Amino acid sequence: MQTSSISSPYRYFVGLDVHQDTIVASVYDARRRDFCHHAEFAAYDAAKLRRFVKRVRTRFGAFSCCYEASSCGYVLYRSLQELDVDCSVIAPGSMPRRSGDRIKTDRRDARKLAEYFSAGLLTACHVPDAPWEAARGLVRSRATLVSDLHRPKVRVLGLLKARGYLYPPGKKPWTQIFMRWLNGVQLDYEDDRHVLRTNLAQIAFLEAQIREHDVQIACMAEQSRFKTQVEILQGFRGIALFTAMQLVCELGDIRRFGHPTALMAYLGLVPSQRSSGATIRYGGITKTGNVHARKALVSAAWKYAYPPHISVAMRKRQARCSARTVAISLKAQQRLHKRYKSLIQKKQAKVAVVAIARELVGFLWEALQPDPTA
Repeated sequence: MQTSSISSPYRYFVGLDVHQDTIVASVYDARRRDFCHHAEFAAYDAAKLRRFVKRVRTRFGAFSCCYEASSCGYVLYRSLQELDVDCSVIAPGSMPRRSGDRIKTDRRDARKLAEYFSAGLLTACHVPDAPWEAARGLVRSRATLVSDLHRPKVRVLGLLKARGYLYPPGKKPWTQIFMRWLNGVQLDYEDDRHVLRTNLAQIAFLEAQIREHDVQIACMAEQSRFKTQVEILQGFRGIALFTAMQLVCELGDIRRFGHPTALMAYLGLVPSQRSSGATIRYGGITKTGNVHARKALVSAAWKYAYPPHISVAMRKRQARCSARTVAISLKAQQRLHKRYKSLIQKKQAKVAVVAIARELVGFLWEALQPDPTA
């Protein structure tokens, strides 16, 4: 999700250090540049949160508050919004770090949040609404299942290799041909057969779960809030339904980004830099921002290592796209494949593909913008 710099007209700022069980709050007076109140109360306790807000308002008046994004989600943000409190969720990477600071407590963290927040030094995350957050959770759950599926498959192949059963080299495992070959394997010991059955049962269970997720994701993609963006993204090579839903759910409305370079930076696909004087040094990509969207884009970028081609499946997807989207997609194939062939002469394949993913972001950003001729 996009981030934006914080600027607030309030005099009082509240930093909330949020944990699973407790919330520590510090109130900072920006005019006096001093802390005037501290409190600690139980997390996920709506009554105590209301009492805290009422106490601060009664004593100091209107205020603005913030807390760092974490696994605690946006429940607190939405609760404060219901209480008509101005609240921001802070990107953890934007917190300034002092090299000599070796003391860390909840109160100190809350004080830092309030003070830096008042000075406009922090960056706020874009907070999705509850239905959008639920859709993103479904997509991430499916990605986790795919990752989990890899482990029992590796264990099966390892067991077969240890017992002298090697699938012919050069052929892909876990195809229908492989499964027929696997059914013909006769292990000598019951213990090995039990291990094999257990892992195959786990594989079958995970594959069934993935299929159920795919059905739910396909239904979700037809919702009006997702449909247009998903159809446009699917017009590009390497981006089918699931990848398109990943990008939409993770990035939200891509038009929030005023320029493709802002989106590239948010995804962590721009090179890092350490410069001093006339010396300029570039390093690997920053890897900041949304890791899920970045991985999806890099995975899609591998398709552009091959010459431009429109498969039958891609042609079907493009049938739902406008002529403008198809034209941008074809331009992307031609440009990115040519760029890949140039980069591969002097860079490793992985480095070249990341560069292709960065340029692919520009084409996707262009396709998702309103049609200027409409």
